[in-house]
Formats: sequence, C-alpha cells, structure tokens
Amino acid sequence: MAKIKKNDNVKVIAGASKGKTGTVISVDPKKNRVIVSGVNVCKRHEKPSQANQAGGIVDKEMPIHVSNVMLLEGSTPVRTRRVREAGKKSVRVSVKTGKAL
Repeated sequence: MAKIKKNDNVKVIAGASKGKTGTVISVDPKKNRVIVSGVNVCKRHEKPSQANQAGGIVDKEMPIHVSNVMLLEGSTPVRTRRVREAGKKSVRVSVKTGKAL
C-alpha cells in the first residue's frame, strides 16, 4: 500500500474514470482506497453546516481502489519498487528507469 501516497500524481487505469489523472487527496490503507481530485465525482446531498452554510447538492470525490491507479513519472504511468540504500531509508524507484520518485 505504500506505493501510493498523499499528493502523488496518479492516472486511473480501470473503471468509469479510466484515463483521467489527478492528485491523491487522501489514502485509506485499511480499505486499500484512495481519493483522487477530479476522479469518480458523485453528487451528494449535504445538510447545512458551519463549513457549508447553504447545504444542497454537492459534487464530491469518492474513493476508488488503489489497484485502479498508477503513479505518474512526468506524464507516463510507472510501476514502482522499494530500494534500500546503505544506511538510509528505502525509497520508491521506477521499475523501468530506476529513478527515485
């Protein structure tokens, strides 16, 4: 699950939003779900609250499974692996290019 983190740029590779790209807003590691900005947007009815005084129908990003997104390196989707360097923490590395992400 550590392959996708908050603020990563990802591309959706499966589902109704296939082909869209966006930034990860949040990650739920227990349910293997991520919320991506502008992807899987649904209409939700919300009551008036302090944050949303008017209430009404709101567009909201819904979670999608982490297996349906791929990390972007530039504009190309890449697979990642973890590599540990001597005496340092492990870093995410692109499988194809070997560059740290």
